[in-house]
Amino acid sequence: QVPPAGTMCGILAVLGVGDVSLAKRSRIIELSRRLRHRGPDWSGIHSFEDCYLAHQRLAIVDPTSGDQPLYNEDKTVVVTVNGEIYNHEELKAKLKHHKFQTGSDCEVIAHLYEEYGEEFVDMLDGMFSFVLLDTRDKSFIAARDAIGICPLYMGWGLDGSVWFSSEMKALSDDCERFISFPPGHLYSSKTGGLRRWYNPPWFSESIPSAPYDPLLIRESFEKAVIKRLMTDVPFGVLLSGGLDSSLVASVVSRHLAETKVARQWGNKLHTFCIGLKRALLILKLLRKLLTTLAQCIMNYTSQCRRALMLWKKLFITSRHMMSRPLEQVPQCF
Repeated sequence: QVPPAGTMCGILAVLGVGDVSLAKRSRIIELSRRLRHRGPDWSGIHSFEDCYLAHQRLAIVDPTSGDQPLYNEDKTVVVTVNGEIYNHEELKAKLKHHKFQTGSDCEVIAHLYEEYGEEFVDMLDGMFSFVLLDTRDKSFIAARDAIGICPLYMGWGLDGSVWFSSEMKALSDDCERFISFPPGHLYSSKTGGLRRWYNPPWFSESIPSAPYDPLLIRESFEKAVIKRLMTDVPFGVLLSGGLDSSLVASVVSRHLAETKVARQWGNKLHTFCIGLKRALLILKLLRKLLTTLAQCIMNYTSQCRRALMLWKKLFITSRHMMSRPLEQVPQCF
């Protein structure tokens, strides 16, 4: 059996549709199911008048009660999110008078909007794409993380409706036109346009603005890896035999025992490698790495036919990546 190709949640939002019939709701549910491979753990939909927010969930944080869409206290603010908010605990501390209904890291988005309005997005540290509906005035916003790790598409229907989805396949049949939602941007129905929310305070990377500091680079790298260990389910590291994945595995192995998941599933880091038996040099490097880390378990897939089958399915289910450089493929999951 071929495993699902998508390993993050899928979202679909349709706002301002001209047809509010039961048939239209069924159609939106059908389109949401096209994203089922992204989130096999839960399917949810919220409808309010002529607006629909649907979600296909892959449960990572709070798998028992974090089903989406998510809400504020009185359910006047509704949000469907694909992603993770790494600083959600820090943000919750600023919202002490708000009552959280779940342990989901993404619920904080609804409460931040209630507290700060549309300007809260630059408070988020994470990877995300989301659509938020304020039922009090039927306004909505959509946003995508700073560098576009989480995919998001935006479309327009012939009836004037606005659509958002994690993948093109949920928009292509029902939208007159659609675009790739730009990273680091926010769409507001109040202004009717896109605007950049991510404005980093630095110059071009081609212009050095600070002296080379290897200790700072190491500290920043370790912090970046550690904050991504925020999960309530088992996880692993995909190894290529190269420097990047080896460094990630090394940092994770040193800090795994400090995570919540280690207390339940143990502190053995599972690592994975996909390759052919002919790749002897890569295998040798990986075995040396695993020996050095002393606590990793490697599962190795070497069947060429199976690899080709998985690659074919990747193209079918993840068309949104095909316009990107090949090296960006792994970060879209």
